[in-house]
Amino acid sequence: QDSKWLLSWTINRQGQFKDQDPKKVCVWVYGLFTDVPGDYIKKPMKDCTGKEITAEWLYHLGVPVDQIDDMAENSAVCVPTMMPYITAFFMPRTKGDRPDVIPDGCVNFAFLGQFAETPRDTVFTTEYSVRTAMEAVYGLFGVDRGVPEVWGSVYDIRELLDSSVKLMDGKSPLEIQLPGPLNALKKPLLNVVKGTVIEKVLRDHDVLKDYM
Repeated sequence: QDSKWLLSWTINRQGQFKDQDPKKVCVWVYGLFTDVPGDYIKKPMKDCTGKEITAEWLYHLGVPVDQIDDMAENSAVCVPTMMPYITAFFMPRTKGDRPDVIPDGCVNFAFLGQFAETPRDTVFTTEYSVRTAMEAVYGLFGVDRGVPEVWGSVYDIRELLDSSVKLMDGKSPLEIQLPGPLNALKKPLLNVVKGTVIEKVLRDHDVLKDYM
């Protein structure tokens, strides 16, 4: 939040590409405010070279200032890419900002794709575009087929447990060291669920391993 560009970055599992050098790391750096000068590079992000964007990123990582320019020049390759349509996905909005796939009263046209409104789904996926197209065709032509349901992972505790374990490279979330006396509460709480459906669910999804 202290970045004037509102920089964010992520380092996903390496390698990102099939032929990637195992000694190199691929980083995704993203800036939301591209039209204001940076904190280290006093230029808008949209006007910067790859070296300058790298320098600004290194600055926010806390790299000593006297090392930034050399590292940006000789230790990284940055390919700047403008993606205004991607950014538009994540702008704040409220219901009514996007049209329904088939607006009320429409009989011969519909809206498709990421900027049409369909319940519960999340933009930025191929499924969203496909689902809106299916809604449009089935609705306008009276096709008696159901549109595939949105994957309800956000409401499914099993999927959330699986995701938690995967995010920790296969470790149980119970291995996290909690502050102070909270750590001591793990065993008593696990004893409470012993022999219950909750224990079975936790064990089935690798949350419980050597704890019970």
